[in-house]
Amino acid sequence: MEAVRQQERAEGKRPRVEAAQPDGGNQLGDFDVLPQDLVVSILAAVSSSADKPADLFSAMLVCKKLGELVMTPQVLKVASAACVSVRAGRWCPAAESFLRRAGDAGNADANFLLGMIEFYCLGRLRQGWSRIKAAVRSGHAEATFAAAVIRFNGTGSTAADDRGPRTAARLFLLAATSGHIGALRDLAFCVSNGVGVPPDPATGRRLTVWANVQELRGRHPEGPERDAALAHVGRTPGCLSTSFGCFAAAPRRLEWAHPANRFLGEWFAARPQAPPPARLRLLCSLPTCGRPETRQLEFRRCTACAVARYCSRACQALHWRMGHRAECIPVHQWLLAAMANQAAAHVDGALAAAAAPANVAGGFP
Repeated sequence: MEAVRQQERAEGKRPRVEAAQPDGGNQLGDFDVLPQDLVVSILAAVSSSADKPADLFSAMLVCKKLGELVMTPQVLKVASAACVSVRAGRWCPAAESFLRRAGDAGNADANFLLGMIEFYCLGRLRQGWSRIKAAVRSGHAEATFAAAVIRFNGTGSTAADDRGPRTAARLFLLAATSGHIGALRDLAFCVSNGVGVPPDPATGRRLTVWANVQELRGRHPEGPERDAALAHVGRTPGCLSTSFGCFAAAPRRLEWAHPANRFLGEWFAARPQAPPPARLRLLCSLPTCGRPETRQLEFRRCTACAVARYCSRACQALHWRMGHRAECIPVHQWLLAAMANQAAAHVDGALAAAAAPANVAGGFP
């Protein structure tokens, strides 16, 4: 080879440039030379801070070994809620398999999302309840609140069984201690009305006040908005004791909802033609909830209008601030308005009949 190069230089030709040869697997970008524990720890950090599933799945496309390490339990267990969130339009067996593997690895968000999907969308009440309970054992506040709502509504238990209300009150307390304001509001309702616990209206009122105070602090950070809210509370101190609250703005779009509730809303919005047994069952009137009734007449009606239905006291309070207070018309007013409209229709009909040409002509010779 060296003789050929010398001859080419003597003839005035450009010397050849040979391609670089691999150096036995130690080139840059080969993950085989890195310790597996180091790669797994890096992938775990990526999954815990991912904003969407694609942030984690894109790492699987780098090489085969990296794709295998992405699906290890150490990586899936710490995946963020956004990383394991699935939209209803992209639900498929592969997405269910991914959530199942993440849940089996101990990911509370995956267990909660899969449990809600199985319980409400797929009709697998027993499997979904098991997944939700697994998330509760992991300390997931939203899953604890969902489990309390299920037990409070008596799903899966008979009317004579009082374990549902007691379990619901205990779960509301557990979620409230984790910082869930909606659970604190429902706990106040249980204590005030003696649902699952001995009735104590004074303690229930204090819990309601504390829920409103926590909501005020969470919604309005330090600044002019909090000062205005505090000034409003000073002028009308009774607003702190109301069950619905009056100063915290509520989300108006489905994108603000929890990923599990957003999935439920999108799922049933895309399936308006439900099977006949489920067609008569209604959704929670809160747009950002998405929970359907698992049996007829499961949800409670609004005591004023008797039209809106809610799965929990927290959803009713949110919907009240979202605009139901302007839409809610008491039943007696609705009946009076209906009677007045009917009477007006009869009067209009009588006047129209009297003014008809035939009747007018009949009165003259």
